[in-house]
Amino acid sequence: MTARLEPGETAVLAALAGQLIELLDERAAESPTDVLLAQLGIGGASAPPLDPALARLLPDAYRDDSEASSEHRQLTELGLVDRKIANARAVVATLNGGMLVVLDPPAAQSWLRHLTDLRLVLAARLQIEGDGDAGSGDDRMLDLYDWLGYLQGTLVECLE
Repeated sequence: MTARLEPGETAVLAALAGQLIELLDERAAESPTDVLLAQLGIGGASAPPLDPALARLLPDAYRDDSEASSEHRQLTELGLVDRKIANARAVVATLNGGMLVVLDPPAAQSWLRHLTDLRLVLAARLQIEGDGDAGSGDDRMLDLYDWLGYLQGTLVECLE
């Protein structure tokens, strides 16, 4: 699958990926680390993130059971963070500073997951809770949220 993006669009996508990686790296750095478990991709904080954007990216596994959620988070969060960072890096690798983006099926899946993550972060920042919410904030950020949704929708259509 091949797509043509404008240079400004590729720059925005690369910048957003970098910001997401930074946000996730900061969360991972806050987590207590057991060296052996970390080598297996297991570990994480026991408490949910305070940042609403991170809370959307790393939600509780069990809404009605905080103890079970805490245990689940401790076992799985670092692996989830690693996968989200890997998806962001995969997107950046396909951009290559050029306008032509070529995606094989695994790269397309990384793009879909990464676009979802970006939209979750923006939705949290814009206070968008569900479909139809107008959100609040900078119009440029709302436009960016819509554009990422357009990219995501177009990619889904191409994959069908």
